[in-house]
Amino acid sequence: MKKIAFIAALAIAALASCSKSIEDGFKSEIAFQVARHKTVTKADDYKDNYQAVPFGAYAWYKGVSASDNAEFMKNQKVSFSDPVWKPEGTTYYWPKSGSIDFICYSPYTADGTNAPLPTITEDGISYPAWNVGAHPDVDVMYADKVTGLKNNTTTYYYNGVPTLFHHALAKVSFQIKQSYMSVTSDTGDITSWVITVSDIVLTDILTSGSLNLTLNPDGTWNKPSVWDSTGGTKEDIDLLNSDITLDGSNQGLVSDLMILPQSLTDGQKVTITVTIETYRDLNDGNGPQLVLTETNIPIEGLLSGGTLDHIGINQNVTYTFNITPSLGTQTTEDKDGDGIPDMVPTVVYFDPAVDEWENITVNAGINI
Repeated sequence: MKKIAFIAALAIAALASCSKSIEDGFKSEIAFQVARHKTVTKADDYKDNYQAVPFGAYAWYKGVSASDNAEFMKNQKVSFSDPVWKPEGTTYYWPKSGSIDFICYSPYTADGTNAPLPTITEDGISYPAWNVGAHPDVDVMYADKVTGLKNNTTTYYYNGVPTLFHHALAKVSFQIKQSYMSVTSDTGDITSWVITVSDIVLTDILTSGSLNLTLNPDGTWNKPSVWDSTGGTKEDIDLLNSDITLDGSNQGLVSDLMILPQSLTDGQKVTITVTIETYRDLNDGNGPQLVLTETNIPIEGLLSGGTLDHIGINQNVTYTFNITPSLGTQTTEDKDGDGIPDMVPTVVYFDPAVDEWENITVNAGINI
């Protein structure tokens, strides 16, 4: 688990796919077996979460003679036709000789209005400026390039062109927790706190940018860690719809927010507005008594937290805002096992001293 200012856990997101070849006599129809990339275990089936999301395909025929090379598919829409993923509106067959290279992207778009339409060449994918904030539900993905394919093949789930997709954006979730609810002192009295959160706002979040991927000699994509957001737009994002009272557990705010992969060196921060009520129980039979109310206190923190300098492509980041109800210090312990170091409140002490006497001699006569 990677910890940042408010504790952020980084987890690489998963993805996968599926499809079948169709034999008709001596003709072999081109189908696709689509997958979403997963780094830990086998790739997930793309159809599980994206059955209604067609993707775009580009293909190039490579002949026995270089003079026969030709463009084979150009932004061909591929959709699910049970039980396979196949080109929509046109049927393609494997040629007798040579081979075909493929590059795919998701989701499919004809004009770039509902999703970014990349410029795809045999050795590159270039995404134009895309505003993630205006299209928060679009999961932009690109697939590994497949080269030298001569027929449908089984790589992931079914028989077809192996199409392994990777996320091009980042995904972020937010939760909040009160670090401790009460403390019992050495004298036996109990101090407790109630924190009410009225506002949580992310500021200066980059929402638009462009992305260029180039092909490495080994056939993998050479990609930057973040999108190019030069001249891009920034937005503030409100994470809270109504007031919440913290209870010591991790309370969810917003989940799976699609954002532009970006450097966090531009001052992106969170501002949390809280009201803190302090109660003291003197064990005198009167129970907890309200002794102090701090109203609408703004608490600010950088999203970088000093340890996370960017939110990268294909990363799934979870922020936990750990709110302490009083001034405190961080320990090395994690007694509740939530991955967040425990905080302890700072006790009020006194530093007494006595100033020297100021000696004054009064030369004045007093008549009695």
